[in-house]
Amino acid sequence: MHRLVHRFIFALVAAMLLQGCSAVRLGYGNADSLARWWIDQYVDMSPEQDALARERLSRLLAWHRKTQLPDYVSILRQGQKFVAGQPTAGDALALGDAVVRRGRALADQATPDIAEFLATVTPAQIERMAGRQAEKNADYAKEAQLADGESGQRKARYKRLLERAEYWFDDFSSEQKSAMRRLIDGQGSGSQFWYEERLRRQREWLDLVRLVQRERPPRERVMQMLRDYAARFDLPADPVRLAQATALRRSSAELAVAIHAMTTPAQRAHAEHKLGDLIRDFTELSQDP
Repeated sequence: MHRLVHRFIFALVAAMLLQGCSAVRLGYGNADSLARWWIDQYVDMSPEQDALARERLSRLLAWHRKTQLPDYVSILRQGQKFVAGQPTAGDALALGDAVVRRGRALADQATPDIAEFLATVTPAQIERMAGRQAEKNADYAKEAQLADGESGQRKARYKRLLERAEYWFDDFSSEQKSAMRRLIDGQGSGSQFWYEERLRRQREWLDLVRLVQRERPPRERVMQMLRDYAARFDLPADPVRLAQATALRRSSAELAVAIHAMTTPAQRAHAEHKLGDLIRDFTELSQDP
């Protein structure tokens, strides 16, 4: 469930950042139901597990609304400075790290409840989880065009990044699209590496859940296991792979800065406006009773 919480956290944040005001309010207002649905897809919860998840998610989201949404505003203001100025790769990395820290804070807050939930998971539910992960991995590999080699993976990356860029900055001209394609073709996609990291996290997660189900360790030990898992979630512990991950993240930051540099003043104003709308939405949501 800890991995599921991580995934749900980032899916929720992404949805909030990539939708309009009404969608933000609708998604956040139904976040507890969406989270339970997400977890149920992997676990097929019993009525007792669903009741436990409902209670703990309600409490977690109340904490999140009160303490985290106001903090997200600071990230959005940081984003406004990014799009309005002349950012560096270091600025892009700092912005990404700020998002990761918020995700970790939410996961840490949920850790005691996740430990309690894991104590109820059955072997059949663990195997369902593994099967669901395999299905999602197949979808991911297809979307990233992993079977098509580096050329296909770059095409998939171009499509994905263009969609994101045009969401924030509005439509790109044919010249901008060509320039963006050249930038992406000048880098390794990193798709295979990140897919392998995805598999690593899944293996470690299933090992953790199976150990908890088999040995029934004390709750405090399970909580420490979950925190250790979270600490190595984003980056590998192996020094060689860590160096690869760091280099790929640096390349992605440099790409973000290069794409920003090709945008027009009107496109940057468009991005500032969208971020401003989100600042208002997050502020109002945090103040809702």
